[in-house]
Amino acid sequence: MPPALFNFFETIAEELSLSDSRVITREDLVGEDEQSALLDDLKREMKASSAEEAMRFAVKKLRYHFKAKGARVPFDYDPATGRFTAKDHGFLAFVKDMRSIRSIGKRSRDFECSVAKRLGERLTGTIHRVGHPRDTKKEAAEFNAYMKKLGFRRPILRGREKDGGFDILWLPPIGTIPHRPIVCVQCKNGVFDMEAADASCGSGSRSLGQHVGLQVSVHVPCVLFNDYICPERLTKKKLNFVPLGLTDLSGLIRNISIDFI
Repeated sequence: MPPALFNFFETIAEELSLSDSRVITREDLVGEDEQSALLDDLKREMKASSAEEAMRFAVKKLRYHFKAKGARVPFDYDPATGRFTAKDHGFLAFVKDMRSIRSIGKRSRDFECSVAKRLGERLTGTIHRVGHPRDTKKEAAEFNAYMKKLGFRRPILRGREKDGGFDILWLPPIGTIPHRPIVCVQCKNGVFDMEAADASCGSGSRSLGQHVGLQVSVHVPCVLFNDYICPERLTKKKLNFVPLGLTDLSGLIRNISIDFI
């Protein structure tokens, strides 16, 4: 499961779905038996001596986490009163919904579709949700014909393949097909799992090899989990994919920045 910091974040998202602004104290995070695994874990993870201090440290750490992604924490927090106030209702609702379907296999399609919609609020270019099952292009011939328009002149689906290892394809608005880069986003409706990511990349890489305009190494493979990615959870070895989590779908502070140095 996500570490205590992100369990805390999801708890706040749940609370703010009930009210735009709420005072959340220690009592809101413990059960009837006055014990709370979340609160205990958060205090230990934040190296805090009290619940109030743990929440203060957690919000500070969340601010650093979101800032690294060019975004802001989707709520304000007043440590003097313990009041949390929603700032990005859409993203908080998304987090709440994704928490409710995490690791439920039959909801994997819902996860992919929700991710595609969130990407649409953050990116420019074109986004193609091509994973299985599909609303249209259900037959292999239909699917291959659709992918041909994206530069895959050689068939993606062969034999019993359902989607060729593709879930979401993002084509940034640069270049012209077939000489246009593709960002391949594999979606995993579960917690971070390196082996699952490696398996996804293998299938997707083979399918990217069917592209006729650019070499596989030009395209960018990503694996997005229904989870949260922080450096402590990753191997120190180089990765052959970009690891993504829910906070990579948060609203940006600004869509683009240009620096002349």
